[in-house]
Amino acid sequence: MLKFALKNMLVRRSRLLLVVLSIVISASVALLSYNISCQVNDGIVSTAAYYDMIIGPSGSSTQLAMNTMFFTDEPLGTIPYSYVEELQKSGLVNSVVPFTMGDSYNSSRIVGTTPAFLNDKALSGGEMFSDTYDAVIGSAVADKYHLKTGDQIITSHGLGTSGTEHAASPLTVTGILKQTDTAYDNTVFTSYKTVWAIHGSEEHDHGDEDHEEEGVEASEGQVCAILVRSKGFNEYYKLSAYYGQDSKLLVINPATVLREVLEQVDLSSRIVYILCVIILLMNILVISVITLLNLFDSKKEISLMRLIGISMKRVAGVYLIQNSIIGFISVLLSLLLSHACLKLMGSFVAGMGIVLSSWTFYPLEFAIAALVFVISVLPTMLCILNMSRKDSL
Repeated sequence: MLKFALKNMLVRRSRLLLVVLSIVISASVALLSYNISCQVNDGIVSTAAYYDMIIGPSGSSTQLAMNTMFFTDEPLGTIPYSYVEELQKSGLVNSVVPFTMGDSYNSSRIVGTTPAFLNDKALSGGEMFSDTYDAVIGSAVADKYHLKTGDQIITSHGLGTSGTEHAASPLTVTGILKQTDTAYDNTVFTSYKTVWAIHGSEEHDHGDEDHEEEGVEASEGQVCAILVRSKGFNEYYKLSAYYGQDSKLLVINPATVLREVLEQVDLSSRIVYILCVIILLMNILVISVITLLNLFDSKKEISLMRLIGISMKRVAGVYLIQNSIIGFISVLLSLLLSHACLKLMGSFVAGMGIVLSSWTFYPLEFAIAALVFVISVLPTMLCILNMSRKDSL
């Protein structure tokens, strides 16, 4: 039966190709939507879990959270570093981490901070930055630009790729982070004092010349934000009340802000899922029509097989095997295509602080794939069931 089914597939390959194409497109969209939604959610949840407070210049709470957690968009501005020292002396915090941004290495953002910012991140090689002009790079940065420990990189002012190069102040790669599948993979980390030193020497080189540059520049004594991990709920509310009354400051809870972002992501995901269901329902209709056409065209063959004594159930089994092969191949191609798209999309969305791994699979993906397989075989099964009841010529 298998041999006959394969021969029959070759004879009607144009119609079967249409079936495969319709299944692959609809299934790939469903699988891709689900995987992206899960990876974005996981990235946001894992990133927002460590700090319970971010203090920055007044402005958009979403922009402040996305800038400090995912290194996207422009910083809101700068605030005095004296706030960091004040928080450290307050006795209400477990961790206070300064955050600066304003430079880039090619398309990768430069974050000026302290080693504490990377406490929960492991190194795949080298050591953490300690001196001025030391840098630790994300795994994607190392792979993309073929960097290793000991290499020097020249950064540029601004968050684009056309800023003025800091050729006189190269950074030395002292360590490379292990892959995290987060925005950290596409970022370069150095000391906030390095950022001060680069911009300080730049001001000295320019002297009194007038020059206009893009973006926010954290000069000495300034930071773009402060990430805080308080000792407990009471300490958090004391700090929030104290710094929240300053009109020049914005105090946010990153988990709360990012939860609002997640709700928007979930809404978008639901819309995509509804569209996927509609596509799959249309897919059932297409497969059903093509299956009926194939069976109608095969009436003479079926009659001939019946005449030589082959039972209707055996004939029906041939077509069931045929559509099962088509369904399996289509589902397999859908999984491969969806993850190939993730690979292609990864480089495009990296600049938005979103990291998509083509090797990340979720259990429900295989459940969706199994459902698509059932949908692809279901019309044939129903037609065959009807045919089997009419076991006559």
